[in-house]
Amino acid sequence: MNITDILAEHARNRPRHPAIEDGERIVTYGALDGLVNAAAANLYAAGIKPGGIVAIQLNDSADHLVILCALARVGAVIFSLNAAISRAELEKSIESVAVKAVIMTAPQLAGGDRLWLMPKDICRPKSKPFEEPVVGGVDPVMLIQSSGTTGTPKSFVYSHNDMNEWTRRYARSQGWTADERCLSLTRMSFTMGRNLALGMLHLGATVVVHQTGTHDDLVAQVNDKRISYLKLTPSHMIPLIDYAADKASLFPGLRAMVVGSAPTSHAQRLLARERLTPNCFEQLGSNEAGLLALARPADQDAYPDAVGRIVEGIEAQIVDDEDRQLSAGEVGLVRFRGVGYPTQYLDDPEATARAFRDGWFYPGDLVALNEDGYLFFKGRADDIINNGGAKFYPIEVETVLMEHPEVREAAVFGWYHTQYGEVGVAGIVTNADVSAKDLRAFCAKRLAGYKVPFHIERMAELPKNAMGKVSKGALKEIIEHRLTERQSAR
Repeated sequence: MNITDILAEHARNRPRHPAIEDGERIVTYGALDGLVNAAAANLYAAGIKPGGIVAIQLNDSADHLVILCALARVGAVIFSLNAAISRAELEKSIESVAVKAVIMTAPQLAGGDRLWLMPKDICRPKSKPFEEPVVGGVDPVMLIQSSGTTGTPKSFVYSHNDMNEWTRRYARSQGWTADERCLSLTRMSFTMGRNLALGMLHLGATVVVHQTGTHDDLVAQVNDKRISYLKLTPSHMIPLIDYAADKASLFPGLRAMVVGSAPTSHAQRLLARERLTPNCFEQLGSNEAGLLALARPADQDAYPDAVGRIVEGIEAQIVDDEDRQLSAGEVGLVRFRGVGYPTQYLDDPEATARAFRDGWFYPGDLVALNEDGYLFFKGRADDIINNGGAKFYPIEVETVLMEHPEVREAAVFGWYHTQYGEVGVAGIVTNADVSAKDLRAFCAKRLAGYKVPFHIERMAELPKNAMGKVSKGALKEIIEHRLTERQSAR
C-alpha cells in the first residue's frame, strides 16, 4: 500500500473536510487527491521515476505537502533538506547520496546530471492523470539522516509500510483522530514535522501550516484556528513559558501539546502545564525508531525524573556491554525492538553493526528502566565522565543546575584536566546575574564533590542544531576557546 492511496478514500468519504489550511488557502480532501495526482504526473513527465532519490528544500506550505505526497505516489524516495542551509551545505548534502533531482523555489546550483525543479512547475494542472505502476509496501519512500549530534549524519530509509506503522503507533499512543487539527512548530524539513503532517493526512485530519511570527501571532493562530494538537521542541517551549509569565493559560483549547527532540526538566514541565496548557506531554524518540516513550501529566507527577513510559508496541531492554540484560533500576545501554524499524545504515557497515543487532536497535544511550516501564535517561554512552574511576553522567549535574531559579538552560560535558583527571564543565544560560561561585556552592549541597562542575561558563545561548538539540561538541569548542584566550591574556 502506498502512503497516499488513502487520500482517494478521504476524497470520497469527507470531500468537504479541510486537509490543509495554509493562511487563507484551504485544501479540502475532495481537492487534495486530484492535486497530488496532477503533481505526480508532472514529476513523472519531468523524469522522476520509482526509486529515484529527490531532495526537497522548501519552506512549509500547502504546496510543500502536496509535493511530498506526489513524490510518494510516483515512487520517489524523499530526501528532505533544511530550508535554511547554506549553498555549501546544500551541495554537501546532495553529494552525500545519489540524488536524482532537487526541488526548491530558486535553484542555487546547476549543471551535472541532476534535475532542478520548482514548485510552480510541479503544482500546476495536468490534463492527463497519473497512471503509472503502483509503488508501495516495502518500497522505500523516505531517506532520512540521523541528527548528527554525535558525529557525521548516517542515512537510512523508511518504506511505505514503515511510514504507515509510524502513524499507527503515534495515533494509538497520543490519541490522534480524524477530527484532529494539528499545528507543528517543527518544520516539514525535519523528520518529526514531515511525518506528523503526512500521518495526519493519512488519518483524514487537518494540517494547519505554521505562520512564522511573534509569540502573539502564534497564540492567536493556535486559538483562532482551534488547534487541538501542537507539536514543538524545548527551544520553542522555554521562550513561550517566559512570555506567558504574567498571562492566563495561553492555549486553553489544546487537547495535547507535545514537546520532543530534547529532554526538559520537571520544573519546565510544571511551568508549561501552568502557563501554556495543562495537557503538556513529553515524548522520547529517534529518527530511526520513531516514538519510544511518552510522559503524560500523570506520568510526570508519578516519576518526575523519567523521560516517559515505553509506548505500546515497543519492547525495551537495558543491557551491559556484552548484551546481558540488567535488572530494573540498573543503568546500562538501552535497546529497542518494534515493527517498522530500519535494519541498516546506508553504506556504513560499522555504524550498522553498532546500532542494529539481532532485531534490536541500539541508539547508544545510557538509561535505567524501572519495573513500571519508565525510562530514566542518563546520557550518551560516550558522554559519561570518568573522574579517576568515579563515574557520573552529565544529566545528573544538568538536572541540579536547572533546579536553580535563575538557570534557564544547562549543558555539561567532560573535560580533561592535567591535575584532576576528567572533570565536569558546564555551559549555562541564566535569567539574572548569578556567579559561577554561587552556582558551584548550590551544586555542592546536592551533589558529591567530584560531580560539582570544575568550571561554569555563562553564555547568551547554547549552541544547538536545527532541531534545537544542544551540540556539546560545539559547546566544548566555544568554552575551550574562551579559556585559552583568557589564559593568553594573563
